[in-house]
Amino acid sequence: MWRLKRTGQIFAILLFLLTAAIFITIIGTFIYYPIDAKQANLPQMVNMTLQELMKNYSALMAYLHFPWLTQLQMPDFPSSANGLAHFADVKKLFILNEILLVLSAIVALPTLKHWYQRKQLWYLYRPFQIGAVLPILIGGIAATNFDQFFITFHHLFFSQNSNWLFDPAVDPIINVLPESFFSHCFIVFFVLFELLMGIGIYWTRPKRWLNT
Repeated sequence: MWRLKRTGQIFAILLFLLTAAIFITIIGTFIYYPIDAKQANLPQMVNMTLQELMKNYSALMAYLHFPWLTQLQMPDFPSSANGLAHFADVKKLFILNEILLVLSAIVALPTLKHWYQRKQLWYLYRPFQIGAVLPILIGGIAATNFDQFFITFHHLFFSQNSNWLFDPAVDPIINVLPESFFSHCFIVFFVLFELLMGIGIYWTRPKRWLNT
């Protein structure tokens, strides 16, 4: 029974770090989206200033994050029924990630404190090693053919329909959400998660805790 409990605690810790990395990556887009926008000349493409473009991006992100916002209303970008349906699906995934982040934290943080006090953090050494390998494998696949990886990703998470295939004529927002931006999001996530795993591996080395 104690092994099952410990396995659940380890899973909660890994889930907490995974969802935290996703959340930080998403929030971090407010830093690197303007950089991508400038480099790709996105404001000029849609005849806007960068500030106007960010106002629309902020409206989109607010809708995706806040459960009480039930309608997507961007100041300068209309949306088709398919576009709205897709963003509604994305909203569900964002909120699900945030719910899992909070729920896993309820288990993960007290467990980390308890194991730290009892010098048992070495329980996480092997799980962190495994956690560090998986993103490298996935990242390697994505790096070889990001187009196919991006398509496969959408098929996995939006398998019910093809509303993620935007038509710029009716969903012009896609013109300012280039593939390069999404590739940067994936890179930031992989680097961040690997960093967390690397710190975890260093901090939970058995020699550090079993010899004290």
